[in-house]
Amino acid sequence: MISWAWPGSAPAGELSTKRWLRGFLLLKLVTVLLLPDKAGLPLLVGGASSLRALLLLRSPRTSTKPSTVLLARLALTDALLLPHWALRLAWWTETGLVEEEEEEEEEGESAWRREAAWRREAVGVLCQRLLDMHHLASLLLLALLGLEATLVSRWPQQTLRFRTSRWAQIGCNLVWILALMELWFSLHPNLLKDSPQTYFSRPQTSQSSSLGPMPPPSLPAVSTYLRRTLWLVNLWMHAVLFRRPQKRKSLFH
Repeated sequence: MISWAWPGSAPAGELSTKRWLRGFLLLKLVTVLLLPDKAGLPLLVGGASSLRALLLLRSPRTSTKPSTVLLARLALTDALLLPHWALRLAWWTETGLVEEEEEEEEEGESAWRREAAWRREAVGVLCQRLLDMHHLASLLLLALLGLEATLVSRWPQQTLRFRTSRWAQIGCNLVWILALMELWFSLHPNLLKDSPQTYFSRPQTSQSSSLGPMPPPSLPAVSTYLRRTLWLVNLWMHAVLFRRPQKRKSLFH
């Protein structure tokens, strides 16, 4: 956890960097834990702050502590928002084309319209799954940051051998492996492998979603329980750590 350095313990520029990164972490905690994952404006603000954080963390004056590695990876998770927004733009474009075709054809359903509707649903599912992947990776990285801060504050000497940049990199790699596994297993298998003709031969439901006529399939139960557990653990760890008085002169508490 980023701490407020004591006056005189660091140059003014370093103090400003620490305070800005602390604000970045607070922003990520608020957007990931307290705001819905579909909120567009907070995601946009978080993406801009992540870009600024990456520039600061790549500075040669920034330390190479494990928490620095974790913060950089946390900022990199917002790169998933770029394909998410690109897919949303593609969905809106596809929807406009289908509406124009429907106005021209009053009777029957052309093969083009069936394929377009199939593409719309595929894009909507992929768009939502990228957002879910972003949310899970952020939860896991925040949990690692909270764990590292807890070890520093409670068992600094006993855990010194584990609090290294190498172990932080291994933890980040495991986070992305888990997020990719969830993305793979949560995608609608029939939607990805069936042709548009086979897809439209299946019975369809009348539910709706914010992205398209068909809602994306729900996450597996394991993923749901994992997210709830991570949410509670993050809320507890970071609330305790932010309230604790700062007694150590370090970049991260």
